[in-house]
Amino acid sequence: MDGETPEPDGERDPHDELGRLARGLRKQAERRRRLGGGLPGETTAPKRSGASAPLTPKPRSASQSPSQSPSQSPSTPPAPSPNERSEPKAPPRTGPRVPTRGETPTPVEVPERAAGSGFHTSVAAGPARDADEVRAQAGSAADLDELRRGVAQCRACSLCETRTQTVFQDGEGASGVLFIGEAPGAEEDRTGVPFVGRAGQLLTDIITKGMGIPRREVWIANVLKCRPPDNREPTPAEKATCTPWLDRQVQILGPKILIPLGRHAAMHVLGSNAPLSAMRGRVHEVLGRPVVPTFHPAYLLRSPGEKKECWKDIQLAMQTAGLPVPPRESGSGSAT
Repeated sequence: MDGETPEPDGERDPHDELGRLARGLRKQAERRRRLGGGLPGETTAPKRSGASAPLTPKPRSASQSPSQSPSQSPSTPPAPSPNERSEPKAPPRTGPRVPTRGETPTPVEVPERAAGSGFHTSVAAGPARDADEVRAQAGSAADLDELRRGVAQCRACSLCETRTQTVFQDGEGASGVLFIGEAPGAEEDRTGVPFVGRAGQLLTDIITKGMGIPRREVWIANVLKCRPPDNREPTPAEKATCTPWLDRQVQILGPKILIPLGRHAAMHVLGSNAPLSAMRGRVHEVLGRPVVPTFHPAYLLRSPGEKKECWKDIQLAMQTAGLPVPPRESGSGSAT
């Protein structure tokens, strides 16, 4: 090498040999410094400080793709850059997998619900079994047919054990008038139609003879959808459990006016414990809807002298709903 002194023939001193090697290394380092950091044809490595000193690329073989480095095989993913390592990765999805096109979705099993947990929230989930489920299913019913199915399969109170069938509604409601009674009787429980017994016949006369419209042009429903045994009065617990069905029914129907028949119906609609005499004879408003309470037809059968007062209530309700009141014959003061 340049500048080296040849050793004489014979055995070489190891210390002298190490010295020569050290001197040679120092000369090489000095030469690199003078030539700008490297010898011609020499490949330099990047500095340990992280500076981006360029590497002289080696020729790429035919089996390597342009995105692969020489040290990577086709099956080895590229190593992430320092910036990529510092970025947090999104957590994996934990929700249900969406089936691909043409794949049959796996049905989701619905676990059994503990009593009182409010698990069932739709009519399709099965019968309502307590007051919480009645509220949930009634609130989620999209239309009258779905609500009717929920009522028909309801098992939320003991009345489901004694009923023949539920009693949901009658009429098409073209007039926008909704009559609300207390609870089904024996004939209603047998037929599934509200107000078909003696009291129902009197209500039909009020509608057809007094109001002058066919019965089918009003809606008729009850606070309770099942008959209490022996036609007893509904208990507060039975009313509290069942009335969400009626509340949702009113929302879906959207009547022009509500006419509660009797104190129990008026108490629920108006949210009042006042006697009927204090509630009838005037127009109330509940959630933007007018309400005109009047006597229950069964009471009028026992007290026919109150029919004149009932007719006054019916006239007031028709005027409030914008319905024409038919003229009455001279001397006629009632709807029947």
